[in-house]
Amino acid sequence: MILETFPKSHSEVTAFLVEFKLLSACCTLLFSLVVTVIVMPKVILISKKKNLTAQPNERTSHKGIVPTLGGIGVFTGLLLTANVAAVLFANYSQLIDLVIFNILVLMLLLVGISDDIMTIAPRRKFFFQLLIAFLFVLGTNIHIDSFGGLFGIQQLPVLFAIGFSVFVIVLIINAYNLIDGIDGLAGALGTLISMVMALVFFYSDYFFYSLISLSLVGALVGFLIYNFSLRRKIFLGDTGSMVVGFVLAFQIILYLELSAQQPEMLVFKNAPVFVLALLSYPLIDTLRVFCIRIRNKRSPFSADRCHIHHRLIDLGLPHKWATVFISVYTLMVTVLAFALNDLPIHTAFAIMLPVAMVLLLLPFTVHLNDGKFSVGLPGL
Repeated sequence: MILETFPKSHSEVTAFLVEFKLLSACCTLLFSLVVTVIVMPKVILISKKKNLTAQPNERTSHKGIVPTLGGIGVFTGLLLTANVAAVLFANYSQLIDLVIFNILVLMLLLVGISDDIMTIAPRRKFFFQLLIAFLFVLGTNIHIDSFGGLFGIQQLPVLFAIGFSVFVIVLIINAYNLIDGIDGLAGALGTLISMVMALVFFYSDYFFYSLISLSLVGALVGFLIYNFSLRRKIFLGDTGSMVVGFVLAFQIILYLELSAQQPEMLVFKNAPVFVLALLSYPLIDTLRVFCIRIRNKRSPFSADRCHIHHRLIDLGLPHKWATVFISVYTLMVTVLAFALNDLPIHTAFAIMLPVAMVLLLLPFTVHLNDGKFSVGLPGL
């Protein structure tokens, strides 16, 4: 008698899971986490056998030889979980978009693996990023078509919307890639941003999209377990940072597109300001670093130790606490942006941006001399 009450067909299983959305969401996150945790030791073993590792140098702050292909584990946990969720919850249009998404993420993964193993010239890597972003926007028709009134701009012309969306995707990929400089930071920020997006999609009844976000959360938590490990440590590498950056960009652009369609919903109010707050650390840090490099007549893509997270390390913070500092900052400005929802978008932006910049420049007001801290005006 009990067995007769269990769902038997695909439609019955889907109906059952939709009725228990929170349970389905938790199972999605757990499945992604478990897959990543199972796959990651194999990646570590192969990386060490093939000598696909990062060596310590004057720019790095890690000790010992560390594998750099953690993105393969994240990719596996993310896509396997997202595709299982699609079989159960996606409609036809979402399935088509997911197929395109799968192909493009795989392409980006291969570019990242090539860069981690052989090192690709920045221009060639940038070309592949542009191509993948362009194919994504054209193939899925997911793009930013409104600024929501920010800077007095509402609806965007189609060609401009496509071009701007491609620019945003490439910007987020590179900004996320550039913050991957200390243990846990890229993974923690990716987890936080994707979890916020999962909550937004969940409470706005875009359940399948929330499951994609949770798939990334589970995969990144699985990665962080090994990233913080002393014996089986692994880095994301370009393999992971570009893939995760692309998936975050997908979520952000989708969120902005949906917000233009339903601006009256609480989670979609002042969406551009909310997004800028959520991404403020990688965006502000990237802009600041690029300005320094250009001022010093160097390529903006050249490597150095000018990032905000490097400043925190130089002030004596361990990697974990520097990551916690930046994560708490991101959470604070995101909550602030959400709290400003009822204000006009220009007012909310005028409050949020200065607060974000002041908080991020605080580490540069503190100086360490002979073991003693002093406070002074910040530089770039």
